[in-house]
Amino acid sequence: MRYIGSKVLLLDKINEVIEENVDNAESFLDIFSGTASVARYFKNKYKVYSNDHLYFSYVLQKATIENDCYPTFDGLKKVDIYDPFSYLNNFPIDSYVFDENNSFIYRNYSPNENCERMYFTNENAKRIDFIRTKIEEWFNNNLLTENEYFYLIAGLIESVPFVSNISGTYGAYLKHWDKRAFKPLELIKLDVTINHKENRSFNKDSNELIRELEGDIIYIDPPYNSRQYMPNYHILETIARYDSPEIYGVTGLRPYKEFKSKYCNKKQVEKAFADLIENANFEHIVVSYSNEGIMSEETILEILCTYAVADSVKVYKYPYRRYKGKLSAKEHNLHELIFYAKKRKL
Repeated sequence: MRYIGSKVLLLDKINEVIEENVDNAESFLDIFSGTASVARYFKNKYKVYSNDHLYFSYVLQKATIENDCYPTFDGLKKVDIYDPFSYLNNFPIDSYVFDENNSFIYRNYSPNENCERMYFTNENAKRIDFIRTKIEEWFNNNLLTENEYFYLIAGLIESVPFVSNISGTYGAYLKHWDKRAFKPLELIKLDVTINHKENRSFNKDSNELIRELEGDIIYIDPPYNSRQYMPNYHILETIARYDSPEIYGVTGLRPYKEFKSKYCNKKQVEKAFADLIENANFEHIVVSYSNEGIMSEETILEILCTYAVADSVKVYKYPYRRYKGKLSAKEHNLHELIFYAKKRKL
């Protein structure tokens, strides 16, 4: 999934920093988990805790982090459904009866007599509604376990971007149809790393959760700039919740006042970050940030040094490219910063 601030390309670098500074750790917390790519990577090595304030991220985490086995869907076999992926992908949509309770995506995010938005073709929007409705129906009828429920929704969330008519995020739709949008939606099966540990996933504000957990390593990857995540991924949030929110605006935004992050606010970010570090009951702190972020490198170092063992704080700098193609002079100065600190016991 294309995601703002994704760390997929930096996973090995993050691992190198941890291996250089940490011995004999058993637990790992990814407190701003996003698509859970970092948590998934380190599930091979540690008992993992993951968290994000957005519910669609929580769904991905429940399916791939907290869940520690592949689903068997035994309940669905009682109604002669032996492969739910095949069933959901191949069910003839034209024969399904849609109404106001099971067509929210079609009615609000694909072109029809009451909507001009072009996020999805009619066929794919209806398929999304059908799949999400059936998952809820099966779960309410006790045909799915909780793990199976989240696994199927997560598969849908990961599948939707492949047919979305967008340039990168859901902050806007394209005014012409990209060829990607005409591909038929196909519900995909997600890989699950099995580590036989009691991994946990959370859907909380990071500064509240930090007061509830303790462990060995905490990885902190907060937002870097003023772009709030909810308006950029509002459709994935709505598909995950399927709660028919009161939407507004050209792009059909769901209300998100309570989900505005302090880490995207220049006046609030330093206090929020300092509070997080102060209350982190973890021995090892690893932070990812950008040298173009709203907090300066010096500010982050100052906060870390305030709560770290003397001389333990380090910063690693890795050049990265924001766009494909020829680098501009400004692009040459872009760096991903990875900080390490050993937390001082207070």
